[in-house]
Amino acid sequence: MKNFARIISIIFHPLPAITYTVAGALLCTYMAMYPLNVKLLLLGTTFLWSMLIPGLFILLLKNRKIISDLDVSKRKERVIPYLSYLISAGVGVYILYRMQIPFWLLSILTSSLIAIAIAACINIFWKISVHCIAIGGLLGGLMGISYIYSINPFWGFIAGFLIAGLVGTARVELRRHTLGQVFAGFALGFACTFVSSSLSFIYLFI
Repeated sequence: MKNFARIISIIFHPLPAITYTVAGALLCTYMAMYPLNVKLLLLGTTFLWSMLIPGLFILLLKNRKIISDLDVSKRKERVIPYLSYLISAGVGVYILYRMQIPFWLLSILTSSLIAIAIAACINIFWKISVHCIAIGGLLGGLMGISYIYSINPFWGFIAGFLIAGLVGTARVELRRHTLGQVFAGFALGFACTFVSSSLSFIYLFI
């Protein structure tokens, strides 16, 4: 069971969450009509700034023994990884903004960074599940966009909630978080992206 929990934690690690979001948008929305070179440029930019650079920095911190493990399981060791991720991913989102990605997608990506920033503040006093912030953010963004465009991706919701359940269970099973930390993380990620994406239609009137 623990091995399965570790696999789930790796697959749905917070680092590739933004890359998953952009990849999903390029596959499942009207962005699928973009030329292949544009898709690769958007996805490559996202991967570089939100996953590869922060991941290498965390690996460097581990090698320097600044953090105990790559999962950054100790609350007091999370400050530097949080800040490095916010800076790197923030640069990536700004580049995507300059590349004129759709505003609804920009709002989801930006609000996910806001959720991480809030988690960094909470982390000073209490540990919260970033894994669940990531999956909650993906679901919140999906639900917000569905609300705006009056669509019902039923199987997407089913898959999302099943994955969220697996991720939360895995984090508790591995004793990385309590049940309360898991629910708090999911709620924070979901609320930030749902509110942001739901209100992004205001941009249409500007």
